[in-house]
This record gives sequence, C-alpha cells and structure tokens, in this order.
Amino acid sequence: MSKKISIEQLKPHDRKDGYPLDVPRWYIRIFEILPGAITWFFILSPFILTFLGLTELLIFHISFLTIYWSYRCIRFLVGLLIGTNRMKRDINTDWVEKIKKLKGKPAQINKNLKYVFVCPIVKEGMDVLKPTFEAWAKSDIGAEKISVVIAMEERFQEECIKNYKEILKLYKNKFREITYFVHPNDIEGEVIGVKGANINWATRNFVKKIKERGEKMEDYLLITCDSDLRPHPKYLSAITYKYLTDTKRERRFYATAVHTFNNNIWRVPPIVRVQSMVLTIVLLHDWVVRRHGRDTFSSYVVNLKCVDCVHYWDPEIGIDDTTFYWNSLIRFQGDFSGKEVYIPTHSDAVENATVIKTHISLYKQQLRWGWGVIVFPMTFAALYKNKAINRLKKLSIAWQLIDNQLLFLTVIYSITFALPILNLINPEYRYSSASYNLPTLMSYIFTGLMFLNLPIVFFRRKITPVPKNWNIFRHIYDIIETGLIILNMLTFAFIPFVQAQSELLFGKGFRKRYYSTEKVQISRKK
Repeated sequence: MSKKISIEQLKPHDRKDGYPLDVPRWYIRIFEILPGAITWFFILSPFILTFLGLTELLIFHISFLTIYWSYRCIRFLVGLLIGTNRMKRDINTDWVEKIKKLKGKPAQINKNLKYVFVCPIVKEGMDVLKPTFEAWAKSDIGAEKISVVIAMEERFQEECIKNYKEILKLYKNKFREITYFVHPNDIEGEVIGVKGANINWATRNFVKKIKERGEKMEDYLLITCDSDLRPHPKYLSAITYKYLTDTKRERRFYATAVHTFNNNIWRVPPIVRVQSMVLTIVLLHDWVVRRHGRDTFSSYVVNLKCVDCVHYWDPEIGIDDTTFYWNSLIRFQGDFSGKEVYIPTHSDAVENATVIKTHISLYKQQLRWGWGVIVFPMTFAALYKNKAINRLKKLSIAWQLIDNQLLFLTVIYSITFALPILNLINPEYRYSSASYNLPTLMSYIFTGLMFLNLPIVFFRRKITPVPKNWNIFRHIYDIIETGLIILNMLTFAFIPFVQAQSELLFGKGFRKRYYSTEKVQISRKK
C-alpha cells in the first residue's frame, strides 16, 4: 500500500525538508550554523576571551547574567503567583453557562461547532488509553460533539486495532463517532518515530471524509495531543468560550497554560520528576509573563480550516508541534498567535521499565526536543524575499526566534563554570579584586535566591498536589528535591540541546528517525 503513495501528496507543495523551494542553500546554511556557533561560543568563552585578552568582558558578562538571572527568578515567582490564581479562577468558572449566554454570531458558530480529537497511538496499552478516553468523555462541553480519530501506525496495526475495538465497545455511545486511519509504514522521505507524519495522514483523511459528508472544515476545532493527555472536564468549554469570543479565531491556537505531568509524577525518579515539574511551572510563567512569544507545545486546539490553510504537519520534519506555530506565523504573514486557558491537563512524565531506561528515555526525548531548534533556520528561510511581511514585523519574528531558541540555554552553565575555568587558566585573574568580589557577590545573591524555593514549592503544590499519606520526612525531602533544578539545567535540559545544535552546526542534516517516548510503567522490586 505505502509504495504507491508519494510523499509529495502529503507535504506542502512549496517546501522541501521544511525549507521554501526558492531559498539558496548558502543562506539556509548560515542560520543552521548560527545557533550552535553562538552556544559553543558561550561555552568556550572563558578560553576564547582569555586568549583574546578580554577577561574584563567575561567578568562583565557573568556579572550581568547574575543580576539578570536574579531579576528573572523574582519575575518567575510573580508569574507563578498570578498563574495559580488564574487557574483557581478558571476552574471555578462555569464556561458552559457563559457560552449559553453568548448572542449573535458567536452563538450561531457555537450551534454548528464540532470537535475532532486526533489521538496518535503506537504501542500504548489500554492502561494508558482507557483513562485518556474516560477523561475526554467527561468533557462538560458534551462528548457527543467530539469525533475521535485514532491515528495508528501500520507496523503496530494489529495491536492498535485490538485496542480500537475495545475503545469502540466502551465509548461508542458517548462520542459523536470513533474511527481510525492506518498510517502506511514506509513512505519514502517521511521522518520515523514522531507523531507528525501520523497525525498528518489521519487529519488529511478525516478532512476527505467530512467533505464527502458535505460538512465544512471551519465548523471543526481540531484537538492534537499525545495519547496519555487527560484534560480537566472544563478544558474544552473554556477553550470554546475563548474561541467564540475571539475576532481572529481562525488565526489562533488555543492551549492550556497549566500542562502538568500529574498522571505518574510521584512514580518516576527524582530528576525526571523535577524536570517535568519545572517544565510545568515554566510554561505557566511564560503564558503569564511573555504570552506573545508562546509557540505551540505538545497539545493545542486549532480550527481545522486553519490546519488545512497551512498544509497540515510536514512529514519531512521530525518536530511537529513547534514547527506548526512558526509555519503558521509565516503563512499568515505574521498574524498568528496563541490564547491560553488556565484549566489543567495531565500527561505522563517520561517513564520506562527500569530507572536506567527511564533516564535514557528522558535524554532521547530531550534530544528530540532539542531539534526544535530547526525552526530557527526554517523561519529565517521563509522570511527570505518575503515582501508580504514588513521589516518591523520581521524584526519582531527574528527576536522571538532568538529569545525562544538561543538566549538562555547556556546561562546556568556560564554562571556555574565560567569563573572557575577562568581562575584555572588565567593566573593574573587570581590576584585581581574581581576574583574575590564577584564570587562573593554571587554567593550572597544565590544564597538569597535559594529561599525562593519555598514559595516555588508552595505554588507547585497547588498545581501538583502531593499524596495525602506523606510523613514529615517526605515533605522535607520534597523541598530538598527542588535543588535538583540546577542539576537538571546542567544535564538533561542542557546537554541534549547542545548535541542537537551541534549536529545542525556540523551539517549532519535532518534526523530521519527519532525516539518515540514509550508509555511503560517502571517496575518495582517487591
């Protein structure tokens, strides 16, 4: 079946490997090199600047980072305070009632509005899938309005169809419809191991199906997420209200600002737990403080017509979520953005059969996320000769890219290691006043910042409640465990991202095969 299918039928006609067809390779290569070159410059800056006799510049850089990081930590805390208050507000809001009170055009749109939940599955068992469908079936907007599309891979088709039949048996009377599409296994040119090609195939086929039924794409909101995501019952109704009251609804994506990993957060190893919790609170902070620059991540809702207008998800690219935003932003001439709701969703943190395998899985997942840097050269390539977007908007987009992809990857590394390296390789620095004063100042500042862990733990627990049976020692350990944030920022949140940028820097090119995060419970010895 798959040999008769050309990737040309499934990808944007004006793109090759994600890049516009008319952009010179030398131009693309500049922006492929730039992220890795900048990152490695900062990593090696103690050696480079010492060699150039510019140690004062390095000292100024570290001083600036220390002060700026302190400011960001305080701003981070304010963002968490506002975000958790908004979460409480949104959870206590009756969104269905607010929708019923809408009049005029929004009310008419709501009358025709339907939903399609595209659920990609690989080897997940019913222990993962059943709680997911149970959660979606409880959506207060009405599960009878939701079409479920299970996107399955041909190489796991037998097990997937078995699960589909079980899901159909349990939920066929709750959802509007439950159907599936089998993504062919070996379409030449497609990236393997990510959900982009799978949901691209399923969504395109669903669009054909509704056209045959005489339905309109613009009457559907598409929900894309992983198979383990379980939403709060008010998630869809809150998004629907935002959608109906938005004048640019077809040029928006809608997402939760409270993306948790609560499904298994207390079962995974400490570093995985900390990494997952940090991601949750960082996303929440970002939606509060810098929502203008937020791109699509993991799960979001978007009008189906919008998806069609931007040519779906490119199966030649290994990153589907982040690239969807930047592709849409360019195709809509800079007029595409996100709106958030503060209703939580719950996903799985990375977990595998053993502790060692879990950490390996985490690294592979972070490496895949690190390749999200591909949006940097892709977006600059798409801006090449683009006259529809004015210069000011191009500058704004360029800054968004730099801010999202480059600015803060090496901050903790530089603060932690730059001065010790400088002290080691530059004997003159050891006898300068800066060698004493700057570390002393940094020690005072970071000792003070350590006390911010307590309010961070307080707000984090509002998002991820701790088990009720904990004793006092487990509560103390939970606070101490927060200190692993720094270790995580120097390992799993740093090294795989540097690896991805380095591979792009040295022209390794696109990865055509990625690691698909397994949904396996860790085994415990009894």
